[in-house]
Amino acid sequence: MEAKSMAKTDTPVDVDSLLAGGNAMKEMLADVELAPQISALKKELQTTRSVSKKDAIVKKIKYLSGLEKLNMTADQAYVLNHVPLPPPQMRPVIPMGNNKIEYADVNYLYKDHMYVNNVMKDMLPLYSHDQMVDQRKALNDGVKAVFGLGDAITGASRGKDKKGYIRQISGDTGPKTGLFQSKLLSKKQDFSGRATIYAEPNLGFNEMAVPKDMLWDMYKLHIIRDLVRNGMNLISARQAWDDRTSAAMGSFNKLIKEIPIIANRAPTLMRTNITAHFPVPVDGKTLGVNPLHLPMYAGDYDGDALSIYTPKTPEAIQEAKEKLLPQHHIHDYRRGLNSSMVAPGHEAILGSMHMTEPDMSQKPVHFKSEQEALQALKEGKIKENTPLTIG
Repeated sequence: MEAKSMAKTDTPVDVDSLLAGGNAMKEMLADVELAPQISALKKELQTTRSVSKKDAIVKKIKYLSGLEKLNMTADQAYVLNHVPLPPPQMRPVIPMGNNKIEYADVNYLYKDHMYVNNVMKDMLPLYSHDQMVDQRKALNDGVKAVFGLGDAITGASRGKDKKGYIRQISGDTGPKTGLFQSKLLSKKQDFSGRATIYAEPNLGFNEMAVPKDMLWDMYKLHIIRDLVRNGMNLISARQAWDDRTSAAMGSFNKLIKEIPIIANRAPTLMRTNITAHFPVPVDGKTLGVNPLHLPMYAGDYDGDALSIYTPKTPEAIQEAKEKLLPQHHIHDYRRGLNSSMVAPGHEAILGSMHMTEPDMSQKPVHFKSEQEALQALKEGKIKENTPLTIG
């Protein structure tokens, strides 16, 4: 892209009156005429045989056509008048314990840039443009450091390897050292688990038996959040989780009744392969599943495994309760319209028959209420199929 050539003149020029730095670049970009240059470049493209030159011309045409489409001039598009400053959540101040505070890298880079900017403001009235070259370069390098397009401009920040936004996200030597692969994708997921399943008939309809230690890790975020909401600071809450204090255990026992886990059996071919359950902590390393739920997973107890996850946001938790609990998956078109996916089978049917068929070889027992009969069964005074009367 070329700016209009300046007319030659024999009149002496006042050097200090000329524009310099960013203002000079802005003035030059403002002289770029889009339509004439696009037309000239298209004609040049038709006569050029060099592949490298054609590639450069096509790139110029794309830039200029983009500006024309957006109804923008080059100086509006390519000159930055203000350095963007994201909110504190994007560049946090983190208490590290022992009265130490750690600042996000870009906070140091912003500080370096503001220092250079203030020095330059003080020097502008005192020095000519040609004496401010180094300061303008330092100012430009400061912005590049903040964006992550260059190194920090002070020795202290370089020594601490402070990185700008793009370097943090994309990495120094490639994507593998960037934020997503090094911090998110490569690390073990703390809020998920996987284990083989076994039959556990002593569960409620919406429950699943889950190893205690697995649950403790999966509910870490919720436990710490609950402790902080109840008055603890973040550092103390994390320490309470590490030490499994009584306060942390109290939060854990409360939260597993309020926040379900989400279970999935791969391959996920149908909606019932993903269900939510309220966890019941157990010893061991396997997941206990109600036998009634097996048809939903199309699974059995010969080594099948489930992956489990903890929903994090209030919206995800609410959706798990309203849509994914087994009580919402009773009906499925695989067994036909209005046919239940969840029904007793095999041992459950035999057990139901045994429980409901009275053993007339035993003497009938009379109870005043159903609660009294259940208490007698719990205490072992009667058996499951002892004949009885109530009322």
